[in-house]
Amino acid sequence: MRDYAGVIIVVLIAIVIGYNAFGSMGNGSRGMSGSNAQDTYEELPSEPSKSEVLNSIDQSEATSIRQLLSDSFPLLDTVETDEGHSEIFMTQNLTLPETAEEIENKIEPEEVSDRDEGKQVLIYPDEFVILQESEEEPGLILIELASDEFVRNNYSPSFFQGLLAYSLLNRMLGSSDWANRREARCQSEGGCYGGYSMYGGSNSGSFRGSSNRGGGPGTGK
Repeated sequence: MRDYAGVIIVVLIAIVIGYNAFGSMGNGSRGMSGSNAQDTYEELPSEPSKSEVLNSIDQSEATSIRQLLSDSFPLLDTVETDEGHSEIFMTQNLTLPETAEEIENKIEPEEVSDRDEGKQVLIYPDEFVILQESEEEPGLILIELASDEFVRNNYSPSFFQGLLAYSLLNRMLGSSDWANRREARCQSEGGCYGGYSMYGGSNSGSFRGSSNRGGGPGTGK
């Protein structure tokens, strides 16, 4: 009987191991859920040549920054939250300084930040244009058009260090102490937005891009 019991135990173990192995093969999401899951861009949107982009900006009759960006650059993604939204445009044909200069010369912003670590910010009435060199795609410039509501309620103030003084941010966002209060909340609660990342799902909470291309905000900085 002792020999039979040993055989039964071995058979049961083999069944359990086999079930787990074949069960995981039938479920592509196994082991891929949670904050470590990464979406990928199989293909970026098509983009006109550099000369066509420059000509589009130069000839544009846009009266708003949103219209100028949507007329001149491909839309990569959108980010929707209960407290504001942003749209992500892109270019591979212009450098970050070229992109900022072309936009600024066409529609003058209220404020222009310093350029630091591949980032720069142009501030318009009720909207921020946040330019970043993509960390995932060399040569790709991300152009985020974010409502001031989105910046006020989602962004981590530390993202703007080296770019804009907190006193200026407070003034542009209509608050006397937004930066300090927001920074304290980000540190205590986490989940603050730290700029768009193409693959999302890291340390910035549950923000996700709303397009089918798989984008989403990235880590706080």
